[in-house]
Amino acid sequence: MNSTQSILVGVDYSDQSKNALRAASRMANARSLPLVCFHVLDKEILNQIKKMDAETEKGVLDFAHEKVASFIRDTIGTAHNITTEILVGNPFKVTLEQIEKHQVETLVLGSGGYSSDEGHHIGALASRCIRKAPVEVLLVRNYQDHPFEDIVACVDYSENSNRAVHRAAALATQDKARLKLIHVYRPSVFSETEMGWLGPALPIIPDENIQENLKVQVAGFAAKIAEQYDLPEVSSEVISSHSIHRGIWQALKGMEADLVVLGTRGRTGFKSLFLGTTAEGLVNHSPCSALTIKPADFHYTLS
Repeated sequence: MNSTQSILVGVDYSDQSKNALRAASRMANARSLPLVCFHVLDKEILNQIKKMDAETEKGVLDFAHEKVASFIRDTIGTAHNITTEILVGNPFKVTLEQIEKHQVETLVLGSGGYSSDEGHHIGALASRCIRKAPVEVLLVRNYQDHPFEDIVACVDYSENSNRAVHRAAALATQDKARLKLIHVYRPSVFSETEMGWLGPALPIIPDENIQENLKVQVAGFAAKIAEQYDLPEVSSEVISSHSIHRGIWQALKGMEADLVVLGTRGRTGFKSLFLGTTAEGLVNHSPCSALTIKPADFHYTLS
């Protein structure tokens, strides 16, 4: 096994794949890490390979390697420490295998989903990796063909939320981007259920003292992050909303952010592990690219 950590990116020749490769390359260069590009052959080619003799199969795989290499050269050039992997098998399973093989620090994928008025839904592989891959996952949208400019980090003062803020600050330094910390305050008169949220019978009376204290707390945290990462300014905002998911989503739309960074909740050792409902819903409908940070003790294995 390789003892050096790396950045892993999936490529499939699409525009979103190009943008994922560009983002992965910036991350690898900033952290002086190797870049591993992997491509999973589609089902039609897999079926054809099964009918080939060994020599013909080798020719197909060699052709795939050259096609991926050409895609990489055309997208980011050649001045990189790059390993190329052409993989055959279940996309999710081989992705997990590559994460282990290359000691991956960050998995970068392009969004293969579709757009709607409610956001941008993600593809099946990206969804499974964001939920279950044991590393941080960056999902890059198909229009993100340039460095990030406006990064938002979600703050709830949990340990994993703090890790997300530090990753967001590192990326803001890397891409010379603006960084904003947001905290969503949900008034206690609201309660969420599996069917949605329940509002109060009487008009809402904002708890101004709580919100003012939160604003001071978040602003102080932002100032410390700005000083630690030598950023010119880190702005902050406290948003009042009946739903944490909805509050963050509306904030991202209003700011025209191009990246949101958030920590996820999770338990270790369970194959059925899912993100917390806020993170899962937000990533699936986010109007921008998203970086999800797993808890430090996150664990998932195939058996």
